[in-house]
Amino acid sequence: MVREQKGVEAAETVGAILHGMLQVARPARLKELEAATGIHSAKLHRYLVSMARSGLIAKHKTGSRYDFGLLAYRLGQTATHGQELLSFLEPYFENFVAELTNPDLGQAVGIGQWVGDGPTIVKWFESNSPLSIRMKPGVHLSITASATAMLLAAYRPRDITEPLVRAELLEKKTCTSNEIRRVYANYAEIRRTGIANSLGSRRAGLNALSAPLFDQTGELIAAITILGMSPSFDASLEGAAAQLLKKIAPELSLKMGHLAP
Repeated sequence: MVREQKGVEAAETVGAILHGMLQVARPARLKELEAATGIHSAKLHRYLVSMARSGLIAKHKTGSRYDFGLLAYRLGQTATHGQELLSFLEPYFENFVAELTNPDLGQAVGIGQWVGDGPTIVKWFESNSPLSIRMKPGVHLSITASATAMLLAAYRPRDITEPLVRAELLEKKTCTSNEIRRVYANYAEIRRTGIANSLGSRRAGLNALSAPLFDQTGELIAAITILGMSPSFDASLEGAAAQLLKKIAPELSLKMGHLAP
């Protein structure tokens, strides 16, 4: 039986108010928010005062209506930043896939991101290969075996990745100190070389190579991954596909304003 973790009621109330703001026409009256949230107006008003001080809520100039504040808008902009940049790059991804006329260089390109509590593929671009090798977007990937997931994990703080690494290794019955050290040594090598690979991690014969995409601040936005079936697709770190990926990833990052050191 999993014990329910204790939370902070005030934080959950703030979340309920923000959800309520999304459900009503804005700027919203206090009574409208009361109906949307089920929170009594007196209590709701006290929360709105504090949320206005923090910038989550802004009081309308009339003094009787409320809207999202500057902090809420900045949070929204940050949350959509990666998606906007990927949308900007989409034509370049399509052109890149069109160049994969040789199965030695891959048969599909996936874009991976860290979403919520783990890495996943968010977009697929397929070549004209008759072999369909893609998986459903949204499926969480193995943080110790998938090229995309290992690449994304390599650039995340260890306090975020280690619980996931341990849970995965426990499931595989390989959670030892040596194995954890091996995983993090591999992450360090991925950061050093700028590329990750996996051989048959999800399906026998399906190999992958993955490289990072950075924005103008140097933040990792996504991983670009080439997939292909062996023996035609060589997913070694020294192969032609790896060299192509190590060339295209910095070029795409440059288009997002990233200047490599």
